[in-house]
Amino acid sequence: MLILGFLPFCAPAPLHGQELALQAPLTTMVRAAGAIPTGDLVIAATVTVPVDAPGDLGVGAFVADRHGQWFQRCGAGVLAPGRHRLRFALDAASSLLSEPDRAAWTASAATRTAQAGLFFWSASGSRAVLAVEGLEVTAAASGPLANGRVRTVLTDLTMDGFDARAQIARGTTGERWSLNVMPAPFPTNPYDPAEFALDAVFTAPDGKELRVPGFAHQPLRLSDRGDREDARCDGACRFAVRFRPRLPGRYHVRLEIRRGSGDGGEGDAAALLVTALPDLEVAGEPWDEYARVDPADPRFFSVAGRFYWPVGLNLNGTFDTRCRERMGTVLTPNRGTLTYLPRLERLAAAGGNAVEIWMSSWNLALEWRADWPGYAGLGRYNQANAARLDAILDAAWARGIRVNLVINNHGQASPHEDRQWKDNPYNQVHGGPLGEPYELFTSPLAAAAQQHLRRYLVARFADHPAILGWKLWSEVNLTAAGDSQRDRPRPGVPEATMQERRATLRRWHEQAAARWHALDIYGHGVTTHWSSDYRTPDRAITALPGLDYLCIDAYLNRPGDEGGTLADLVWNGTQDRSGGLGAAGKPLLVTEYGGTWLAGSKNELEAQLASAPWAGLMSGNGGAPMMWWFEWVDQGDRWTSYGAITRFLRGEDLRGADGHGVVLAGGSPHGPLWVRAWTKPGRMLGYVADARWLGNGSGPARHELATVTIGATVVAGALAVEWWDADAGTVLSRERIAHGGGRLELKVPVFSRHVGFKMWREKL
Repeated sequence: MLILGFLPFCAPAPLHGQELALQAPLTTMVRAAGAIPTGDLVIAATVTVPVDAPGDLGVGAFVADRHGQWFQRCGAGVLAPGRHRLRFALDAASSLLSEPDRAAWTASAATRTAQAGLFFWSASGSRAVLAVEGLEVTAAASGPLANGRVRTVLTDLTMDGFDARAQIARGTTGERWSLNVMPAPFPTNPYDPAEFALDAVFTAPDGKELRVPGFAHQPLRLSDRGDREDARCDGACRFAVRFRPRLPGRYHVRLEIRRGSGDGGEGDAAALLVTALPDLEVAGEPWDEYARVDPADPRFFSVAGRFYWPVGLNLNGTFDTRCRERMGTVLTPNRGTLTYLPRLERLAAAGGNAVEIWMSSWNLALEWRADWPGYAGLGRYNQANAARLDAILDAAWARGIRVNLVINNHGQASPHEDRQWKDNPYNQVHGGPLGEPYELFTSPLAAAAQQHLRRYLVARFADHPAILGWKLWSEVNLTAAGDSQRDRPRPGVPEATMQERRATLRRWHEQAAARWHALDIYGHGVTTHWSSDYRTPDRAITALPGLDYLCIDAYLNRPGDEGGTLADLVWNGTQDRSGGLGAAGKPLLVTEYGGTWLAGSKNELEAQLASAPWAGLMSGNGGAPMMWWFEWVDQGDRWTSYGAITRFLRGEDLRGADGHGVVLAGGSPHGPLWVRAWTKPGRMLGYVADARWLGNGSGPARHELATVTIGATVVAGALAVEWWDADAGTVLSRERIAHGGGRLELKVPVFSRHVGFKMWREKL
C-alpha cells in the first residue's frame, strides 16, 4: 500500500461543517483548528464512513512543523462503513514514521509542532463523503518524575575504530575521531546546555586534559534537486563528539553529562553524570596542521612552523545581488554546497588557498527567525546549514583551502545599514528577548545565547583544520554599538553616548574572544572586522590580546581618496607611521576590496584584482587582499592573479623581526612608477607597477628603459636578480651582478602593467 503522507502530495479538502469529501486516490487530509500543543500528543475524533466508501479506506494521524517535517501513525486495518471513535497517541513509544525523511520523534521534535490532524487514503478513486466530528489535539499526560529529577540513560553508543575484542577504540593523528550517543530522555532543546550538556574529557598521553563539548547532530542527506540543494533527515538526532588527536599514544576518555533546569541558569551540579569509556589508542606521528599566528613573528601566520600566507577571495555567499546590479553579473542560483564546491575547485586550481565565508541568514547561519525556511528561531540551530558547512569545510580541506569563518554580519545588529535587525530572532517582534540591536552587546540574555551558539560551533567545527579562524563580526563599526551608528532610542530609554558605545564594543570583544579561546582546544585565531579601510578600527579593540589577527575593508570611499589607488591604501594599512595597523603587531587581512563599496569600472577592478596581492605582499599584510565581487571573478574566469602570486611566493618566507617594507625610487620615460619591496637581510622581494594603470586600469604604457634604485649605499658583493611576469607568475629573466658597493640601480625589463622581482646575495 502506498501512503502519500507528506505534505506536497496531500490534497487538503475543505470541511463543510462535519463533511469531508475524499480525494482518493490522493491522500485526503483534515487539519485540527486552533493552536496545536507541543510535546507528546493525543489526536481524537469521531468519523462516520458511508456505505459507498472504498473498501480499503485507511486512516492515520499526523503532526508536522511549520517547514513540513512530518510524523505519522497509521491505524490498524481499514475503516468499514459505520461510526468510529478514533484515538491516536503520538509519542516516542508509538513508533511514529517520518515521511519522506528518516527522522525520529523526540522531545525536541515535539516542541516544533505547528499542525496536526487526520489523513485518509485509498488506492481506489472515490469522492465519498465522510463525517468528522470533534477533531481535537490534546497534550498527552506525563507521569511525575521521581524526586523531581530526570534520570539520564545513555544508549546506542558508537565509537570510531572500536575494537570489541580488545575493548579499545583506535584512531590516527590528524584524523577526526568521533563518538555518538543517544541520551534518554532526549532533551526538549538539545542546543541549550543549561538543559542538557555533554562533554568528553580526554586525558592525553602527555597528561593534559582536553575538554571537548558534544553537540546535537541530526544526520542529513544532501542531494541535488536541480533548482536547489535538498536536505533530508537520515536517522535519529543524537549527540556527537568530534576530536582530532595531535599526539600518538593512549588517551583515557570519560563523558560528563549535566542536566540543568533549562532556565538558562548554571544548571544543577548534582545532576552530573560521569561515564568512563574505553581508551582511545592513537597511531601516527605528531601532527598539528592548524593555521595560527606565528609565535616568533606575530605579523604572519604559520602552519606547523611553515610560513602560511592566505591567498583567495571573499566567497561570502552563493550569490550577490549587488554584484548583479553594479557589475552586470548573472545571479547564481542558491544551491548550497553545489554552488560552493566548483568555486573552491576553480580557486584551488588557480593557486588559491583561502576564502572567507559568512554564516549569514541567506547563507549558512544556524539561527534566524522561525518562519524562514530551515530555521527554528533563537537557540535552535539549522541542521541543514550545519551539514552544508561540514561539507564545505571537507571540500576546502581536500583542496588545500582554509576558511575565514564569519559568525555575524553587521546587518543583523543594525537598524540602519543592510537592515536585518527586523528579522533577527533576538528581536522581541519574533519572540526574542531584546527590544533594540544595541542590546546584543549589553544584555546578559544575549550573552548567554551567544555562548550557547559559540559552544555549538566549537563542538561541531573546531577540530577541522580548514578553519583559518573565527571572525566575530563583519564591519562591526556599522552595528548599533559601532562608532558609525546611533539608534533612535525607545521612549524612556536614554541614548548611549559615543564613549559608552565604544566601551561596550571593547568589553563585548574582550569577553567573546576569551570565551572562544577557552572553548577551542585547537587554538584557532579569533578576529573581528571593520568597514572602509585601516583608519576605521578602534585601536583599543585592535590591541586586545584575545584578538589574534585583524580584518578590514579597503574601499576607496573617503573624501580625499579620489585619484588614490588600492595599492596605496593596502600599503598604508600597515606602513602608515601615523595610523597604520602595523603597530598592532598582528596579521592584517583585507577581506573586502573592489573599487568603492559600490564597485567601479571593469578596467579599475581588473587592475585592482591583478595588483592587490602584490601590494599586500610588499606591505607585509598577513595575506593577500580578498576581492568582494566573487561572481564577477568567477563568471569572468579572472583567476590568473591568484596563481601568479602563489608561484612567486613559493619557497619564500616573509617572517623575521628584521623583515620590513620599503619604498624604492623608480623611473621611466613613459610615466610614473609605483615601486615597493619587502626586504630582509640578504633578500628582497620587489614590485614595479605603472602608477596610472594602478589608479584607473586604463592605458598602461609599454615601459622601456625603466630603472629601480635599490639604495645609495648598498654593500658590495655578488647579487642575483630574477624578474617575474606579475600577471603570469613566471620568470622573465635572471642576471648576476658583481656590485662594487654604493648606489645600486636595476634595469627593469620591458613591461606593461606591472612586474615583480627577487634579489638576493649569493653565497661565496
